[in-house]
Amino acid sequence: MKPIRKLMDIQQTQTRQRGFSLVELMVGMLISIICVLGMMTAFAAFEGPKRTTTSGDDAQQNGSYSLFEMERQIRTAGSGLTQGNKYGLWGCFISGYAGGAQVIPATGALPAPFDKWPHSTPATPVKLVAMPVLVDAGGTDASGNDASDTIAIIAGNPAGTVFKSAVQSTSTASLLVLDNALGIANGDYMLGATTGGNCVMGKTSAVTLSSNQATLSANDTPTNGFAGAQYVFDMGQQPVFSLYGVSVDATTGNSTLVTYDLLKRSGIAAQPIADGIVAIKALYGVDDGATTAGVPGSGVANDDIIDEWVKPTGTWSIQSIMASQATAATAYRQIKAIRLVVVARSQLPERQSDYGTGSNVLTVFPDLPAAEQYKITTQSAFRYKVYDTTIPIRNALITKLF
Repeated sequence: MKPIRKLMDIQQTQTRQRGFSLVELMVGMLISIICVLGMMTAFAAFEGPKRTTTSGDDAQQNGSYSLFEMERQIRTAGSGLTQGNKYGLWGCFISGYAGGAQVIPATGALPAPFDKWPHSTPATPVKLVAMPVLVDAGGTDASGNDASDTIAIIAGNPAGTVFKSAVQSTSTASLLVLDNALGIANGDYMLGATTGGNCVMGKTSAVTLSSNQATLSANDTPTNGFAGAQYVFDMGQQPVFSLYGVSVDATTGNSTLVTYDLLKRSGIAAQPIADGIVAIKALYGVDDGATTAGVPGSGVANDDIIDEWVKPTGTWSIQSIMASQATAATAYRQIKAIRLVVVARSQLPERQSDYGTGSNVLTVFPDLPAAEQYKITTQSAFRYKVYDTTIPIRNALITKLF
């Protein structure tokens, strides 16, 4: 019996040491491949919506932030200017200095994308008039559709609201003697109308309230100071003299909302605000007495009610508005609001299987007549977000009271 027992033990050991057969390995590999293919299919199906959601969220965040930033600036536009209606300030051509050099009007071309501002007739010196908001129409792009606008914003931030300060005859190039310096602080920018539709801007370095005197900063004031100015207006320590536009990278095609400080306090280059902004477009809401169907109050001028929305072209182009101080001042009185659109684009393209063909044109201001609409060139592989808002301009009551 012992030999038989030993033989059975040997057979059981051999059975336990056997591996998988070739057929079993092939079946296992086939099952593994099917599982991997299933997982990859699920991953690919999930990746499309994930890309769409992520890119859409990025476009939404960039677009909403850009609109917030521009709306915040436009809502304060005109601060420090509004009370100068009857004192030669509205629409005057500004002369400003910073760092010992004249920066307004700019003696050379501005940095890209503002090197063609104003778009239709770029020239130096690059002038600027005292208006809360100026819109420079962007013209057309390579596809024949509307290109992005450029928007200029002027706003002050004085610590206190002072109606006006009369310049006394004893003022010199480095010393400004006023009838009232209340509310004016060290480092405030002052703006005063001179003659011939011009105005000069200077910066205080020290203010003595007891004698109503302000010492002027030599690097930030013209050499003749405020000579010829009868009144000055306080613009605060951080006034806004900014341009907003869209910069497109020639290599990648990516577009960015950028701003440029005309006083060059933040450097000589445009500063980025948000990526993925492909266009900003704006309309003026004007009180000009035009009759518009369905608009209550239209047909009556000077009633502080918007009669129509107009593009910044023709009579309302930046060239026409800046033709003279009188023209600019009249436009200042009539412009009651800005309707602003920001168009944002996703950073990542969709897979072709997810979008098919799609449209290559986006219409903004679709609720307005066709004459006030814009056509923006788009790419069907990307998703777009459009943000539209109306912003009042700070001048409605001032034009009647001062």
